[in-house]
Amino acid sequence: MTEIQINEIDDEIFNASVAIGDLLVEVEGTVWTDELDNLWGDQVSSVSKMAYFDQITEMRVFEESTEKEHPVIALDLYNHIKSELEKNIDEEVDSVDCPVDYSPRYYDLV
Repeated sequence: MTEIQINEIDDEIFNASVAIGDLLVEVEGTVWTDELDNLWGDQVSSVSKMAYFDQITEMRVFEESTEKEHPVIALDLYNHIKSELEKNIDEEVDSVDCPVDYSPRYYDLV
């Protein structure tokens, strides 16, 4: 079972800890961002900046019990962690509120 804990993320980089069996993997990498409109009815109530996984820039593998670092990282471990990060990194890193007309008269006009 793979457990991912995102330690830090912003609109350019991320840092995460991944636990796989008796291994602890420290991962750093980059993200790409996109804006997502959050709607209230037909009005945009806020705009969220979402961060998505891009690539791994650094990876360190440790034995969880002894905290000894592995000198070599297996390609199948790298590919597994990369696919898990692609599925799990979709975090909101910023949000901007927009003015919304909540009055009932607004919907009478639409």
